[in-house]
Amino acid sequence: MKNIIVLLILMLITSTTTGCKKQDVDVQASPTFKSGVYTLQGIEGRIGILAPSGFVANKPNKYMWHFWGTKEELARVPFKVEAIDLKTGEKHQVLLEGMGTPDKKYVWEYNYGLGGPNNGADAHLPSGLELPNSGKWKLNAYLGGELFGSVSIDVK
Repeated sequence: MKNIIVLLILMLITSTTTGCKKQDVDVQASPTFKSGVYTLQGIEGRIGILAPSGFVANKPNKYMWHFWGTKEELARVPFKVEAIDLKTGEKHQVLLEGMGTPDKKYVWEYNYGLGGPNNGADAHLPSGLELPNSGKWKLNAYLGGELFGSVSIDVK
């Protein structure tokens, strides 16, 4: 009888800890690097975000994405951002269309291509972003449905 009780307790503990979908909140923010005269955050030689004011929760702002890659990769459409709150594991729409207007709306993706070279990158794209909570976030950037790169950020 004791063995059955111990087994049930172990099963209960295991089921409550393995079902957790939270991400590791000890993830470090992506490093910064110089590109041209600007400091970007991300993966040098792959993807970077120009965020001169940093990231502030519930404050929409303009951010410039920078990309390095082949012409084929950079020609893929759409551009999608999947923002993951690393505390909860929840995915959020954070890209904005119509930022600063009464028609502002959150979208998963922009259905147009990247702009040409900028600040030392092979391509770029301006975007509006608004993150709903402070804390650590992971921004997964997709081009044409394929993950292009991820940038981890701290949101104040």
